Amino acid sequence: MNIKTKPLFLRKDSNKKIRIGRRKKSRWRKQKGGDSKIRQRMKSYRKTPSIGYGADKESYGLIRIAGKTLQPVIIHNALDLNKIEKNQIAIIAHTSKKNKIEIAKRAQEKGIKIANLNVKKTLKSVKKQENKTPSASSK
Repeated sequence: MNIKTKPLFLRKDSNKKIRIGRRKKSRWRKQKGGDSKIRQRMKSYRKTPSIGYGADKESYGLIRIAGKTLQPVIIHNALDLNKIEKNQIAIIAHTSKKNKIEIAKRAQEKGIKIANLNVKKTLKSVKKQENKTPSASSK
């Protein structure tokens, strides 16, 4: 499966004006000016998004991480991690914090990557909170 690389579709003058997107990620907006060189698709000007830049059917929806192409799988709870195979990556659905922590622990045990959660950072912050809060029996 070969994922095509596409050019950055930046908004016109995003390199000149901060509010358009020099420091932040700018969204593409179609050029509508009569004399706009980008709209006229002149040589050496920015590329405009078109249907030809779309992904192939085989590679559509795949995620590329560190040179590997992986199939995303949505995870709702820790039991769903059993379904994940070698060429897949987990994406945690909208769940509670308690559920995310449980999923993170299981994923670390099994060596499964999670696309939308930093496992080490999450577990580290949980440990820190557990150490800070005094136990209820000490009162």
